[in-house]
Amino acid sequence: MSTTTGPELNVQDYVKDLSTKQAKTAADASRKSGSTLDKNQFMTLMVTQLKYQDPLNPSDNQQMAAQMAQFSSLEALQNMQTSMTDLGKSISASVEKQGSTNQALSTTSATNLIGDTVRVRRSSLDHSGSAADILVNGKAGSELAIVDSSGKDVCTIPLDGTNEDGTKILDTNGDGTVSWNGKDQDGKAVMSGTYSLVVRDKATGTQTGYAFDEGKVTAVGTDENGTVLRTDAGKFHLTDLLQAYGGDSVGNTSGGNTASSVSLIGRQVKIRDASGTFSAAKGETAWNFTASEGSTGQIVDSSGAVLKTFPVNSTPADADGSRSYTWDGSRDSGATASDGTYFLKIVASDGKSYGGTTFREETIDSIGFDASGSPLLISGQKAWAYSQLFTVS
Repeated sequence: MSTTTGPELNVQDYVKDLSTKQAKTAADASRKSGSTLDKNQFMTLMVTQLKYQDPLNPSDNQQMAAQMAQFSSLEALQNMQTSMTDLGKSISASVEKQGSTNQALSTTSATNLIGDTVRVRRSSLDHSGSAADILVNGKAGSELAIVDSSGKDVCTIPLDGTNEDGTKILDTNGDGTVSWNGKDQDGKAVMSGTYSLVVRDKATGTQTGYAFDEGKVTAVGTDENGTVLRTDAGKFHLTDLLQAYGGDSVGNTSGGNTASSVSLIGRQVKIRDASGTFSAAKGETAWNFTASEGSTGQIVDSSGAVLKTFPVNSTPADADGSRSYTWDGSRDSGATASDGTYFLKIVASDGKSYGGTTFREETIDSIGFDASGSPLLISGQKAWAYSQLFTVS
C-alpha cells in the first residue's frame, strides 16, 4: 500500500500568514468603524498579534511597551484637544451671551433718557454747499479744524476770536458756535461731502475739545453698532453721549444718569470738588475754579475756619473763564498750615453767596454704585457722585 506524501507543512510560515490575515481583518474592522484608531481597537489588534505571534520569534517586549506608551500619549493629546475645543465653544457662547446681555442693559438704561436734553459728540459734517453753524467746546488756544477724507485740513477756525457782534466765541464754560461758509483757507468753495470736525490746540495739535449737538431724546433703539438715541437734532449712538440734562441742569438724579455715566468711561471730565491735600513735603497744593467778577477765594479747614483769603482777579483767567490757584500752605497770620485736607470756597462780592465753582480734572476709569444704587464716577482711588459732574471734555 502506497502512501502519497504532500508538501510539508511549514509551521512558522503558516503562523506568520495567519497572523497577517488576522491583523488585516482587525485593521479593516477599525477602518469601517471610524477614520481613527481608538484605544479599544488598538488593544484588539495588539491581542490578535500576540495570539498569533511566531512562537519561534516572539514580539519584543520593549518594543511593545514603547508602542503602548506612544499610543497612551497620543490618546491623551487627542483628549486634551477635544477638551480645549469644547472649552473654546463654551467661552465663545458665554462671550456672545454676555455681549447680548450688556446690549440689553445699555438699551434699557438709555430709555431713562427719554425726555431729557442730551449733548452728543459730533465728529463729522455732511457739507452740501451751504454754510453751517457748528457747536464747539474748547479751551484757550484751541481751533476748529475741518478735515477732508484724505486727512488734509480744509479750513481752520480759531476759537479765541469773537463773533460778529463782538462777543467771544467761547463762553465761560468753553462752549460756543462758529460758522463755516463752506470755503477753504484760500476762499474757494469746497466740494460737497463728509468732513471731519476736530477741536485741537493750535500749537501742539493735541485734541482739546469737541464739536457737539444738543437735542431732546424722543426715542431709544438699536442698530448693528449698538444703542441709538433718537433726538430732535438727529440720531446718535449712546457711545457719543457727553452730557444729559434732566431739564436745564447737569447733575440731576434721574435714572438716565446710569446710562450717561457709563458713556463717560475713558473720558476726561471736570468734577465739582473743593478739596485739596497739603503736605510740607510737597510744599503746595492747587485748585481749579471759575469765579464771577469781584469774588474772593477762601481756603478753609474741615471745621470751616478761614486760613487764607485772596482776590480771584489776582489769578489769570483762561479763555473759558477758569482759573487756578496754588497755595504754599501759608496762612493770613503768617504761620504755615499743618499737613491735611483743606477746601477752596469762592465767595461772591456780597460776601454771602457762592461766586464760582471749584473743580478738578480727572479721567474716568470705571463706574460704581453707592448704597442707594446711584452711579459713582471713579478715577484711581477716588469716587464722586454723578451729581458732582461739571463738564465733559
